[in-house]
Amino acid sequence: MRGQAYTLEGVLAAIVVVTATVYGLSAVDTGPFQTGTQQRTAALETRASDTLSLAAETGALHNATACYSVGTPTLNGNQTGSSTAFELMLNRTFDRQGEQYNLYFSYWDSDSSARQTALVSQESGENVVERPADAAVATETVTLTDNMPARIGDCSGTGPSLSAVDGYFAPDAEPDSLVYNVVEVRLVVW
Repeated sequence: MRGQAYTLEGVLAAIVVVTATVYGLSAVDTGPFQTGTQQRTAALETRASDTLSLAAETGALHNATACYSVGTPTLNGNQTGSSTAFELMLNRTFDRQGEQYNLYFSYWDSDSSARQTALVSQESGENVVERPADAAVATETVTLTDNMPARIGDCSGTGPSLSAVDGYFAPDAEPDSLVYNVVEVRLVVW
């Protein structure tokens, strides 16, 4: 009988110790114990998310998704020449600090009944850099409507509505609806 009491007492003591340890660890900020890479990734993720949010709030992201040139988005991340407001934001936030990024537009393609993804941050597919495992990722969604004006060429001028444009990179996902397409903008930074 005495052995059973000691065993029960030991089990209860172990439960109390484990519970106290778990509670104590949840109350402690483990941020200072992160590696430099984890801290850098967290900082990049915050900056990427903030950049996309600010671009969405100011309309720069909306204008960037409406910019096209014969079948492809014209965003190319260039640092010279005519750039959209969104490209200038990316330049100030990442390019000037020597950080690399890839920008993707993902949209619904009704012809293939699937989402398609286009890399829009590079001028050609040859320049695509595979992202490292510790890259930061941020996303924002932009809803395009049929009557939204397209931005043609260098994206400074407006053109016809998206529903009247031939060769726009994203097709009209639902022709009988006011919504033209929903584009997910994904920014991957390292």
